Formats: sequence, C-alpha cells, structure tokens
Amino acid sequence: MRSLADQINGRSSIVDEVLTGSLEDGERLADVELVGCTLRDASWAGAQLSGVRFEQCTVERVDLSRVSLPDSVLDGCTFTGCKALATSWSTMGAPVISPQPSTWADCQLSMGSFSGLDLTGARFERCVLVDVDFDGAILTDVVVEDCSLAGARFVRADLRGADLRGARDYVIDVRSTRVEGLRVDPVGALGLLAPFAISVE
Repeated sequence: MRSLADQINGRSSIVDEVLTGSLEDGERLADVELVGCTLRDASWAGAQLSGVRFEQCTVERVDLSRVSLPDSVLDGCTFTGCKALATSWSTMGAPVISPQPSTWADCQLSMGSFSGLDLTGARFERCVLVDVDFDGAILTDVVVEDCSLAGARFVRADLRGADLRGARDYVIDVRSTRVEGLRVDPVGALGLLAPFAISVE
C-alpha cells in the first residue's frame, strides 16, 4: 500500500479525494491542506502532522495514537471508529478565523490531551475518554453523549452550556471550572458533588 506521503506527492492542497495511505512512526507530514477528503483504514501512529489543515474531512478507522499535530487545524471534521491513544491534540494551532466544530464518534481517545484548545460546539459520541486532559480547554456548548470520562481532568476548563447528560464516570470540581448553563443528568450530578465529599443516598 502506498504511504500517505506518496499519495500526497508534494501537493500543497488536495480536494475531495479518498486517501488510504499510512505514515510510519516518527514520519513527518507538513504544510498541506486537505479539503473534503476521506481518510480511512490507515495507521498514522506516532507520526507528526505539522501545519496540516483538515477542512470538512472524514476520518474513518485511522490509528492516530501518539500523533502530534503542531500548528495543524481541524475545521468541521468527523472522526469515526478511530483509535487515538495518548494523542497530543493540544499542540494544534489557533487559526485566525475560528473553525467549525468537529465530531468524534465511536473513538478510543484515552490518555490524550485537549488542554488549552477551543473545542466550542464539538461532539463526542460513544467514545472512551478515560484519563483525557481537558485542563484549560474551552468546552462551551460541547455535547458528550454515551461516553466514559473516568479520570478526565477539567481544571480551569470552560464548560458553559456544555451537555454532559450522556456522559458518565466524571468528577468535576466546579470551584475551578466555569459551569454556567452546564447540563447533567442525576447520575452525572454525583460527579459534581464528589469534590465536596457529599454523598447522595
């Protein structure tokens, strides 16, 4: 199978193509724009995607574990069935114009970092988010549906208007987060009381 680098073949912009190439651990892909592309059935584990812009792309069944994304941008992308263990999402760049929110569905995202990112309006559906770092992240209007957040960290996170009614296993200290308009279900509410050593019987 051709590598992703071979499929891109030095081009700086690719539109509406299906790409199935992989990247080796430590391999670097840089300074390319992918618009409306579908990327599927590949492994990029341990690769570096530097200055890559993904706009309205669909990423299916790609192993993104330990990928670093320095100065890269996700704009309105959908990730489905992907594995991204210990992935450094937090290294992504901040675009001048805010991108459209992205969606992660049926993904394994444990031990990753979204620290400091603006994830306004993003959706996480049926994902495993165990031990994920959301410290300092902007999570306004985020929807988390049928996801485990066991061990996830939210220090200094902005959760205003977020919908966690489908999330479980989380503990959030409201003294160190912004939570105006946060929506939770009765089970999830226990995770807001836990830092105060309050039990509900």
